[in-house]
Amino acid sequence: MNRFKVFLFIAISIVITGTIYAQDATAKEDIAQLIIGKWEIASNKRAMSGTIVFDKNGNYDMNEKFHDGSGVGKKGEYKLNCNVSPLTIDICLGECGRPGSEWTTLFGIVRFLPDNKLEIYTSPDSNYPTSFPEYKTSEYTMMLTRVE
Repeated sequence: MNRFKVFLFIAISIVITGTIYAQDATAKEDIAQLIIGKWEIASNKRAMSGTIVFDKNGNYDMNEKFHDGSGVGKKGEYKLNCNVSPLTIDICLGECGRPGSEWTTLFGIVRFLPDNKLEIYTSPDSNYPTSFPEYKTSEYTMMLTRVE
């Protein structure tokens, strides 16, 4: 009888663990889907305006207009890590993981806000920030509003 109880306990534990893992994987997929689309970049100390498009294949296309009237466009890959809190993002100029890409990658944290808004806070020192700043106009903060 004791063997049966042990077996039953192990079987129930495996089922519960599998269910939790499946729910967690689905939640991570849902979060990764939330970033996909076109976003408008609010004015900050770096740029006056801009847009960024994240696609389902892990690519982005960003266009910014600076306060002096000039502008720049960037394209590359992004990687969202949903296994940590806060969520992290690598915004790579070109391909992520290529030799030397760590020098041109923005390492940031992400949070989704109400009203179709997204905040990305990047680091000036190639490390992931640990928290979001109080002031949202920093040159390292992108406040985004969903366009599409």
